[in-house]
Amino acid sequence: MTHPAAPEPSPTDITRLLRQWQDGDLDARERLLEAVYVQVRAIAGRTVRANPGATLGVTELAHEAIARLLGADASWENRRHFFNVVAQATRQVVVDAARRRLRDKRGGGAVALSLSAADEQAQAEDEDLLRLHEALEQLAACEPRKARALELAYFGGLDREEIARALGVSVPTVDRDLRFGRAWLKRALEA
Repeated sequence: MTHPAAPEPSPTDITRLLRQWQDGDLDARERLLEAVYVQVRAIAGRTVRANPGATLGVTELAHEAIARLLGADASWENRRHFFNVVAQATRQVVVDAARRRLRDKRGGGAVALSLSAADEQAQAEDEDLLRLHEALEQLAACEPRKARALELAYFGGLDREEIARALGVSVPTVDRDLRFGRAWLKRALEA
C-alpha cells in the first residue's frame, strides 16, 4: 500500500476529521488515515530504529498500529491525543510481538535442542523489551507524565519538542522528565 505524498494536514484538520469519524462518518475515517499515514509510518520507523531487536518492519508495524486504532473504542479528544495513542499502540504491538516470540521460542513444552547465537541475542532483546515495558508500567503508576514522556521517546520515537507538544508542557520540563525517567528505569532494570 503506497500513499502519495500529500500536504501535511493541520492539527485542526486532524481534530475535525477525528470528530467527524466519531460521529459515524466513515469517509472522514478514510480521509483521516490518508492524512496521518505518513506520520504513523514515521512513528513506526522511529520505534523500529529504537528497538533493534524488533522483527517487525516499519510498514508492518504502522499497519498493525492503525488496525488497533481502528478497532479501538476510543474517544479521540484531538490530534495530540490521537498521536499519543499511536505511540501506545506501536509500543503494544512491539511488546506483543516480543511476547509471542518468547512464547514460541520456549516451545510450549517442546525441548529445544540448540539455539544459535542470533536466536540467543533475539531472545535476550525480547526479554529486555518486556522488562522495559514492565518497568514503564511501574513508573506510570507513580509518575504518569514521566512514563508518557519515555514512552513517546522510546516507542513513539518523538524528539523533545514533539514530546513537549504531545504532553502540553515545555521542552525543559520534558528534559527533566526524561532525565528522571531514565534514572528511574536504570535503577528498576538493574534491580
